[in-house]
Amino acid sequence: MTTEGRRLPRALPSTVAAVPTPRSGTRAVTPGLPLALESPAEEPERRSRSVLAVGAVLLVVTVAALVVAFRIIVPAAPAAAPAPELVDTGVTEVQERPGTVVGYGQEYTYGDGLGVVVGYPQVYEPSDNATGFEGGSPVKAQVVVTNSTGESFRPNTIQVSATSGGQPVAGIWDPDQGVGLTGPDVNVPPGGMISFEVAFAVPDGGDLRLEIVPALYGYGAMVVEAL
Repeated sequence: MTTEGRRLPRALPSTVAAVPTPRSGTRAVTPGLPLALESPAEEPERRSRSVLAVGAVLLVVTVAALVVAFRIIVPAAPAAAPAPELVDTGVTEVQERPGTVVGYGQEYTYGDGLGVVVGYPQVYEPSDNATGFEGGSPVKAQVVVTNSTGESFRPNTIQVSATSGGQPVAGIWDPDQGVGLTGPDVNVPPGGMISFEVAFAVPDGGDLRLEIVPALYGYGAMVVEAL
């Protein structure tokens, strides 16, 4: 046999454009199919971005919900009340003017200029309308008030009490003879002077000690006794 009569097979036409290799990264192309327009590597990247976006949104919503829940559970502290404003009421603080111990016939002058002197007690005969002299010997004493202050003074604010031997004695009210338990209800202007009488039922042979307070506020007790 001769080799001339044999024909070698013709090479087949190439139907594959490229053969992929592990390192080439070239995609295999199937005959008759269109090439893909997008790379498969981009799909995982898009999914990762979507997951991150959703996670961020969920985190923001969770934080907002926690803030709202905290405000509901723990209420905000109430604002401190404003400090009250000081209002001038026009009332002047009364300063106490202390009294002292003096003898009968001695005048005592308080710090504001009010002077008080009590005369020596004298035995007297009460009228039929007098009250308060039962159980003792009635005596009376004259009280003289000199107003050397800058304001008017009303003697009916004077409080007079008496003791004998350390025991209280009753005051006598004798309107028929002008004897009262305090001064008259009149107005003594600055620079003026007034006198009135007080009386008490003193035990026989007992002493008489008076305590005089010119007014309820602002004056201390003035004690008058035999020195």
